[in-house]
Amino acid sequence: MIYAVNEKIKSHLIMLLFSLFVAGSFVFGKFYAELIEPEILTFYRFLLGATLLGLYLIFTKRLSRDLFFKPWRYLILGGIYSIYFVFMFIALRYTSTISTSAIFALMPFATLILDSMIFNKKSHSLIWLALCISSVGALYIVFDGSLINALNFKLDFGELIFLIGTIVYSSYALFQPRLNFGENLLITTFGVLTAGTFILAMSIIIQGLDFTPTNISIGLVFLIIYLAIFASIGTILCLNFASSRIPGTNVMAYSLLIPFWVLDFYFYTGIHKYYLETYQDCFMPSRLPQHT
Repeated sequence: MIYAVNEKIKSHLIMLLFSLFVAGSFVFGKFYAELIEPEILTFYRFLLGATLLGLYLIFTKRLSRDLFFKPWRYLILGGIYSIYFVFMFIALRYTSTISTSAIFALMPFATLILDSMIFNKKSHSLIWLALCISSVGALYIVFDGSLINALNFKLDFGELIFLIGTIVYSSYALFQPRLNFGENLLITTFGVLTAGTFILAMSIIIQGLDFTPTNISIGLVFLIIYLAIFASIGTILCLNFASSRIPGTNVMAYSLLIPFWVLDFYFYTGIHKYYLETYQDCFMPSRLPQHT
């Protein structure tokens, strides 16, 4: 009994960490969203994450045959992750960090709806009420506080793309526990990253894209490292751990904190303005591609 309670407390603390990792990917990803193709950026972050985690599993002798048990599971989970992150970086080209983080806050509601529709899970009416209220707050930000925009469902291209990606991502917490057969947490994470890398590599080849980024900067390298370690390995570990111990709706409820972290980050550091004015020439190419 005490062990079960401790596991649930750990899950909630880990999901708090998850929300911080995701908020960081919004903040830092916005700076470089226009400098590299989303598929290329996501491919390299997954590749680096899978390589680092794979080396760790090999050196610690934790790599086991469990990885090859029903490997199609990792293609599903890796596909969900790939779609979400590619759509996120596409969206950041066209819309603000605040809007994307607000849309991300709709994830618990999307998870609740999908869980009800796909798995016929019944949830308490208070949970529905709480998530409806939180979703209204998120939509208020997305629609610029305009009832007319809301009634007309007026979203810009970036917001629409990210909304689709968020709905896809919300299914991860539902499928992960159902596709887990007691494997080690690190093995599952490695499988998801490896599958995601494979899926993105195939996508890049099919689209005829160049695997080598045209705009390489120190800041972009640091971004890929951050995304690989914290926003890839870190978030997948967090989701895999928590999804197996607390309901999917509870897991995704922590996405409600992400707009708060983003706003806090800008408010207390002013890094967005400071970065663009002071370090743009040092870390980024002098000219950014403009969208027409």
